[in-house]
Amino acid sequence: MNLDTLARPTMQVNLWASLGYGVFLLAAPDLFCDLLKAEAVNTAWLRTIGAALLGTNVVGSWLWLKSPSLDMGRVQTITAGLEAFAMALSLLLGEFTAENIWMVQASVALAFVVTIGLSSSSLSTYYESED
Repeated sequence: MNLDTLARPTMQVNLWASLGYGVFLLAAPDLFCDLLKAEAVNTAWLRTIGAALLGTNVVGSWLWLKSPSLDMGRVQTITAGLEAFAMALSLLLGEFTAENIWMVQASVALAFVVTIGLSSSSLSTYYESED
């Protein structure tokens, strides 16, 4: 298996999904809450999450796609895994005010799929086979 088989398309999904969520959360957190029928308790947190998605996921994915490297692959995989874990834990603990909206469960599922898809980009053997 090479980089183009699984990691590259998954990294593209990570980039585009994070770009969409990031811009939406940064630019219109109240509208995001309205869409999810969630309480707009502290939209400053949503803006911060949007900025983090843009900085880490979007820029990191773009850099990896431009020049795949083990270190950036590991950063993206760990970030996706932490995001998936945090969202799943919040869902299990009932912390989402919109937990019954399909978009919340879909976001958690997407985070796990991206983590699994990116896992090969964090293995050194993945890059050695590219030479």
